[in-house]
Amino acid sequence: MLMSKKELGDLGSYLKYYSAFQLVFVIFVVLFSSVGAFFHFLLDHEISIVESWLHNNQWEILIISKLISLYLINKWFKVRLYQFKNFRILIKESLSWPESKAIVISVFMLISLIASHKPVFVDQNTGHWYYLFISYFGIMFFFGIEFVLLGYLEDILSLSSRPSKIYLGLSFALIFSFAFKVSVPDYYGMVSYLFLCYSSLILLSGDKFKNWSNVLSYLVLFVAPMASLFGLDPIWGDDFSPLKLGHKPNFAFLAVIWVISFFYYRYRELLILSVRKLIR
Repeated sequence: MLMSKKELGDLGSYLKYYSAFQLVFVIFVVLFSSVGAFFHFLLDHEISIVESWLHNNQWEILIISKLISLYLINKWFKVRLYQFKNFRILIKESLSWPESKAIVISVFMLISLIASHKPVFVDQNTGHWYYLFISYFGIMFFFGIEFVLLGYLEDILSLSSRPSKIYLGLSFALIFSFAFKVSVPDYYGMVSYLFLCYSSLILLSGDKFKNWSNVLSYLVLFVAPMASLFGLDPIWGDDFSPLKLGHKPNFAFLAVIWVISFFYYRYRELLILSVRKLIR
């Protein structure tokens, strides 16, 4: 369905602020990485040491950069607006108890990947508990900060007509994936996986992107364990995970379980009703 001029204008308003957020994020990632490399070179460290430092500290650089970007965007909003909802109120509005079907699809996707790809132990990675912790919570913050921004955008852009969530969600996912691709070397070919994860979170977050409980359950039960424990970390791969999948999941497989999961999420009530009618 084609959008009207009004809807295109509304979509442009969302994308303008979201793109600005991602641009500032990328700038700070490059800035912090460059500063860190500069001081290492001042100490006459070899290029391998510099690359190792950047690799091992990449999650910290990404999270700090994304937090600074969120802070600066919010500061700009406060300058332009007389009233601005604080973070505590936003949390109260957005956090409750996750839907049971969101928990079901999170567990289903986790089990599907584990069962079909037969994880194996990575002996040399034992003892990296700090990196397991950073990987688990790093990827949660990496995605979670996005929805804090989207929550603010929904409050600020109180437009008379709102663009379709399909257009919004797809645009956000593409910009998010592009920003990751630009800011981080994609050594492990994880952009398509991140795109599907982010698209899943967009769908779970509801019409106004404020169902943070569903977002959190998907991150806690699926995305974070797969990253820290099973080697699907977009920054480190299986460098520090105790397990790794027997083979890398391809996009076709991920797309299939994604379609199954969200068909269930969207039509669960209808499926249950149909089953009950058959039993009767």
